[in-house]
Amino acid sequence: MAAWTTGPNSGRWQALACALLLLLVTLVYLPGRNGGFAFDDYPNFVNNTAVHVTTLSASDWLFAAVSSPSRGLPRPLAMLSFAANYYFSGGSAVPMKVTNILIHVLNTLLVFLLARRLARLAGVAQARGPAAPGWFALAVAAAWSLHPLNLMPVLLIVQRMESLCHVFVFTGLIAYLAGRERQRSGRSGAALIILALVLCPFIGSLSKESAALLPLYCFLAEACMFRFETTPGVRDRRLVLGHALLVFLPATLALAWLLPRSLDPSSFHSRDFDLPERLMSEARVVFDYLRWILMPNLRELSLYHDEYVVSRGLLQPPTTLLALLAAPLSVALAWKLRARRPLVSLGVLWFFAAQLLTATIIPLELVFEHRNYFASFGVLLAVADLLLLGASLKARRVGRVVGVAAIALLALLTALRVQEWSNPLEFALAEARKHPESPRATYYVGWVLTVASRYQPDSPFVDQALAAFAHARSLPESNALPDSGALLLASRTGRKLDPAWWKHMQHRLATRPIGPQETGAIGVMVTCEIQHLCHFPSEDMFETFGAAMSQGPHAEVFNLYANYIWNIAGDQELGLRLWQESMRTEPSEAQYRIAVIRALTVLGRKDEARREIVVLRRMGRFHEHALMADRLEKSLGDKP
Repeated sequence: MAAWTTGPNSGRWQALACALLLLLVTLVYLPGRNGGFAFDDYPNFVNNTAVHVTTLSASDWLFAAVSSPSRGLPRPLAMLSFAANYYFSGGSAVPMKVTNILIHVLNTLLVFLLARRLARLAGVAQARGPAAPGWFALAVAAAWSLHPLNLMPVLLIVQRMESLCHVFVFTGLIAYLAGRERQRSGRSGAALIILALVLCPFIGSLSKESAALLPLYCFLAEACMFRFETTPGVRDRRLVLGHALLVFLPATLALAWLLPRSLDPSSFHSRDFDLPERLMSEARVVFDYLRWILMPNLRELSLYHDEYVVSRGLLQPPTTLLALLAAPLSVALAWKLRARRPLVSLGVLWFFAAQLLTATIIPLELVFEHRNYFASFGVLLAVADLLLLGASLKARRVGRVVGVAAIALLALLTALRVQEWSNPLEFALAEARKHPESPRATYYVGWVLTVASRYQPDSPFVDQALAAFAHARSLPESNALPDSGALLLASRTGRKLDPAWWKHMQHRLATRPIGPQETGAIGVMVTCEIQHLCHFPSEDMFETFGAAMSQGPHAEVFNLYANYIWNIAGDQELGLRLWQESMRTEPSEAQYRIAVIRALTVLGRKDEARREIVVLRRMGRFHEHALMADRLEKSLGDKP
């Protein structure tokens, strides 16, 4: 054993083992390529015609780059990758998932390189031999790449945003550590450090905002591995000042920008919790993430966690207070450990740092597993230190056995989960079994059965889908989606529209926060009728819109109502006024202004259209709507 793990050829064995790991990761995930689309894949790719690029026209690619439905940054790099998939392979999910798998394989290699460099900096080579950092890194990379919690950034197509942005996060960390090593040896490392702290966060953020945390990760690596020293024992104040400028100053500015918006109650109008409840709940969520990393359970891991219990008080549930106390205590203990066990300290600090965007004040949904793509690396780095770098030979041998067994178990769990994701119907049924109280998981069963029926009246899937919608409708926290799904399926297959479905949907719309599920429920019905695939009684549709509007102005409800009025009811003037209400309600949302411009153009009110085009051209932080403004201006025809 020692001959090939520590001998002169150990580097070759490590390279071979790393290559085999990359092959194993590919083989484990490859069956999932047939799983089709799910969840946010639809608004970002399937229904987003802007990324369906079929030419090499620069304007088409630019339009695709700024077409993200996200209200954060435009995420142009991720959107361009979706457009490239469509250009080369059409709208199939298979090549898109294969692309995601390849990105994950690349990240596995980067994790290996990062963990090896960290182990060397922690003195593992001096204490355990020159080959030890490589084998340590291989164990970390294997556990991370084969962990079932990290499946969603691989097989949920839209979460390429997460995995792609972390190509630059991992690259940036490697660059930072390399630059600091060069400085410690008396050479120049400034270029690598600038790459890590400036260029990599910027490029990574073009895929997803998670990359903005890279400077913080570098600061924590500095604190644990280098202690702001350019020579041993001598702290360099320039490094302290540089991190203050590049980490804490931007963080302060970001907080000053985000906090007023988060304190505005209207920011949470589509959620069933407010800011204090979110902060209390997320404390519990973070420790559930930690539990899923350390003890993954396929019965709990899921795309949907919308039934997660919200913390309504410090003791509701009682674990809320415990989590709120444990989080800062864990951070403080990890910080104190950085001299004795720098890898453990850094891993724990990275885990908590990775939660700062998604588990604090931004009014996002409470739980999504993909948020741990980097956080899980931190935990596994700490665990690997504890298992493989023990003080005694016996402890290290036991740790190796436990580590190998754990990696094998993780690979098995991930392979089983990949099988769940490899078939849309099996996936939907598995999600519903895991979370029978989840409104979205139970609704999704009905939707997949609906698609399987191909809307054929004699298909056995029709009755099964209607039964699934009935079950979803019966849940206490159900939304309008099951009623919408049942109405759409019944209309397309010639079934009777049950009045109870209308009443239940209207009640939910009138009493629950209007969020993406509610507007989506109305939107699919409007689209179906516009496409002449469905017909719904106008009085029921008007009552449905009335129920949604009873909660106050909502831009997307106005938009959907305008679309219905314009295309189905045939009242173009009223449709225009409703689109103008959408625009006034959310003046920063370009799609509503674009709808107003198009309506004005059709109605021949070109001067008004031109005035709105001028505003549209100036909108956005990067003037990303200028291209659309050009197209709309051309559609006006004659010049003023």
